[in-house]
Amino acid sequence: MNKEFLKNLSNADAIASNEGEVRNIMHRELKDFSDEVLTDNLGSIIFKKTGQADGPKIMICAHMDEVGFMVRSITKQGQIMLMEVGGVKQLSKFMQKVRITTKEGKKISGILNATYENDKGINSYVDIGAETEEEVNRLGIEIGDMVTFTTEFEEFEVKDTIVGKAFDDRLGCFVIGEVLKRLKNEKHPNIVYGACTSSEEVGIRGAKTAAYKINPDVVFVIDVACFSNEFVRDHRNKRQISKGMMLTHFDRTLVPNRNLIELVKDSAKKLNKPIQLDMFSTGGTDGGEAHKVFEGKPTVVTCLPVRYGHCGYSIGNNKDIQDMIDIYVEIIKNFDIEKYKQSIGFLEGV
Repeated sequence: MNKEFLKNLSNADAIASNEGEVRNIMHRELKDFSDEVLTDNLGSIIFKKTGQADGPKIMICAHMDEVGFMVRSITKQGQIMLMEVGGVKQLSKFMQKVRITTKEGKKISGILNATYENDKGINSYVDIGAETEEEVNRLGIEIGDMVTFTTEFEEFEVKDTIVGKAFDDRLGCFVIGEVLKRLKNEKHPNIVYGACTSSEEVGIRGAKTAAYKINPDVVFVIDVACFSNEFVRDHRNKRQISKGMMLTHFDRTLVPNRNLIELVKDSAKKLNKPIQLDMFSTGGTDGGEAHKVFEGKPTVVTCLPVRYGHCGYSIGNNKDIQDMIDIYVEIIKNFDIEKYKQSIGFLEGV
């Protein structure tokens, strides 16, 4: 795996509809491994790779945006008040280092904190040490500027353990990139579209427009998920790091295609790779919108397990990531028009 590529993706700043840093990294990394690079009008970037024959169109998607904030207003005393963008964990809004990105691309560090008002909930703000509104203005900070956590990607001492911000869903973007690189030397009959989508954290928006642009035959979604209580490591927790990628059977926005679920399971078994079979009672992924375009698209969702999400730090595992890359290459190598027909074969003979 290209660790520098993964590090750059994690360290980049990109909230919904402001994903330029990630988009540029993906383009630099993958332009030479793609036959064509496309975009939609929301800012998703799509890498097309054609195989050896005119087979099914496979869309693999992962979102570029992370949870964070926007500058909402500036007080006379120089506090920078924030609007939350995506579901930031409440505890991570207190005493965390963040950075503001101005429209010129300047990075300004500050401390994220919050006040609690009984009738209004939590009010988040950034303290950059200013004492007046004028001091803030002179730095070029404006309403609408992006605010993100400053976590730097690193590897911990425990084998294969990685830590960083925005693993949701830069890990998915990374997998797409590494799969496309592997396909350069693999024979397969399909047309593969690696779609890095915009604005998932605020309503699964880019997946819909990207799917309309591609009009794929099938959709494979890559995201991440964590369990709410890290002290639980039994049958209830199917989101454990180092235990293999996850294959989800249900979430609030999608009941995945059963035939594609079996395809993923068979591919993992063929490679002797572990997978965790999971379901979500809440939440959703890019699949929630991608599967509904045109006449409907057979869709399946895979996730990488992480510890902690929608906050300043997540913990992941390199082996889980490599397993997912291997499984996706195996799926693409062996997918063809017959397997596509199986995925939509609801009535025998139809």
